Amino acid sequence: MVPPSPPARSAAGAPAPGGEEGAAPSVRPSRWAVLTWLGRVFHGLTLAVTIGVVGLVAAFAYFLFAGAWQSIAYFGLGFLTSDTWDGVHNIYGAGPAIAGTLITSALALVIAVPIALGVAIFLSELAPAFLRRPLIYVVDLSAAVPSVVYGFWAYIVLVPLMRMSIEPALSSFAGGHSPIGQPGTGYDIFTATIVLAVMIIPTIAAISREALRAVPRIQREAALGLGATRWESTRLGVLRSARSGIAAAVILGLGRALGETIAVTMVIGNIYILPGTLFSAGSTLASWIVDNFTEATPGIQRSAVIELAVILLAITVAVNVIARLLLRRMAEREAGGSSTRRRLRTTHAHTGLASGTGTGPVDPAAPGVGNREAVASRFAARLRTRQAVQWTFVVVASLCVVAAIAPFASVLYTAAQYGGSEVIRPSFYTAVAPLGCNPAPGVTCQAGGIGPYLQGSLIMLGLAALISVPVGLLGGIYLSEYGRNRFGRAVSFLADVMTGVPTVILAVFVFALFLYFDHFAALSAISGGFALGVLMLPITIRSSEEAFRSVSPALRESALALGFPKHRVTVRIVLGSSRSAVVTGLLLAASRAAGDTATVLLCAGGSTLWFQGLNTPTGSIPVFIYDNFGSNYANLQAAAWGAALVLLAIMLAIGLGARLAVRSKYDPTQAV
Repeated sequence: MVPPSPPARSAAGAPAPGGEEGAAPSVRPSRWAVLTWLGRVFHGLTLAVTIGVVGLVAAFAYFLFAGAWQSIAYFGLGFLTSDTWDGVHNIYGAGPAIAGTLITSALALVIAVPIALGVAIFLSELAPAFLRRPLIYVVDLSAAVPSVVYGFWAYIVLVPLMRMSIEPALSSFAGGHSPIGQPGTGYDIFTATIVLAVMIIPTIAAISREALRAVPRIQREAALGLGATRWESTRLGVLRSARSGIAAAVILGLGRALGETIAVTMVIGNIYILPGTLFSAGSTLASWIVDNFTEATPGIQRSAVIELAVILLAITVAVNVIARLLLRRMAEREAGGSSTRRRLRTTHAHTGLASGTGTGPVDPAAPGVGNREAVASRFAARLRTRQAVQWTFVVVASLCVVAAIAPFASVLYTAAQYGGSEVIRPSFYTAVAPLGCNPAPGVTCQAGGIGPYLQGSLIMLGLAALISVPVGLLGGIYLSEYGRNRFGRAVSFLADVMTGVPTVILAVFVFALFLYFDHFAALSAISGGFALGVLMLPITIRSSEEAFRSVSPALRESALALGFPKHRVTVRIVLGSSRSAVVTGLLLAASRAAGDTATVLLCAGGSTLWFQGLNTPTGSIPVFIYDNFGSNYANLQAAAWGAALVLLAIMLAIGLGARLAVRSKYDPTQAV
């Protein structure tokens, strides 16, 4: 007997009226009309939200270019090369900022890439299973440390170390000549470079590790089966196949280095000159924007600052587009290939790898036992050399891991050392900031707290969540369920690129937007909350899209076959099945917003008072740290370190929560 056909369906996914009874009973015409209407409304809502996101990006570009147009028209291309920033005579140029940005970012890559690649190889290929999981967690968590905390640590720990030890030693070694130069105060290009390298190592290492682990296991086994050491199998069977993913990791690290703002601002010296040596002070595009934007007068000066933001945007978008294209290429490539097998065969022929022995082939025409012993002796020496190279590789990779996690450990130790006594006081979370004071005999300093700043951070994060969560979920639903077309792919790629846009540029956009519509709300809690929401939005959209796409198509088809309309399948089945992954994405977005400083500094300003209203300047924890990191008062510095410790605790809690919220079938901490 032929089984009955399933009920016919409308475009909205609901069973057509009068259809045959299959897995579900027939639906009354009125009920079917309601379901069809709801499906169309749901589809239209997700499409409208997605178009709104595209419109927001268009507004972002428009306000930036409109704000910079006065400077672009007045200075022309000469703005890119001029080295003058004279507010009195209204003469401006971007030369020193561009030079500082490119120098610090390029040198940071030179330092970070070898270390990050060593970390990725160790965690992917060498680390034992019991050690791999905690090391991956530590490296990933170090990437979540807010830049203001890294900058505070560099100000307290790294700058004195540079000034008293490292820079004098390097200057003496180079004879004080260019490009090293004479040692200075420690607030210079070289210190900023080290801070950037520390910050981008976890990013490059994490993406490179995933690229290495995406290489099929059979390629490792093929090399090992031919007698290769672990280093040889990694070099021959893994690194070459993962090169596009590693290149994307490097470019994404470069994108973060180019746009890093607060940490660089705290240690680079912020003098607007072309740096003559590595030990001279300087500035970057991002640091100069932060230093000058809020104080720039309306007109040509503010337009010049916004043009700096446009230049930085152009550089970072180009870098991120290249990185995303490389990552997509890596994802679309078929794993393995004949080229790898040919490489392994060629290596086998030229290096003498033999399965199980590693001693290589013996010439069958060689006469006599003595000749065979000589051949065996020669290949035994080669084997010892290869084993020495293998152990050297293991040691170097292990040292790279130590170098990667040592700054993170130092940050935690320094924060606990200077701020530990603050965070254990309950009043620290409810009191206002103390008045500046240095303890002395007979002088007791007032113990204050971070109450208003904690309150302001929570309010702005709540506003950001109200904006980004519903919009991000609806946008992710459209991209995963309806947007499998050219428009959907374009929006997805646009969201990817927007995640790499420096936050200082987003802050400039939001400030200009509020200044245009409501001059008095440009520095306010609602402006800061909206800016954080814009910051979270692309992360929320992309993480939601990936979470929804991870749901098995068979689950969708099963629900549709039972007669459920598509919008109900999406809400109940797809969203319900992926809720853990969705929560993880939301936590990661909240983590980035909670630790960002440039956004709230330029959009919310700062205030020592408790919350006064959505249209008034509002304090936040990152801004409190930034305002007091260089304070000459001991109690304010202690309070700032206590705030940094609180911020670190929040970041670590969010990171661990994200780890525990979802346990996917693919666990990157498992051994290959």
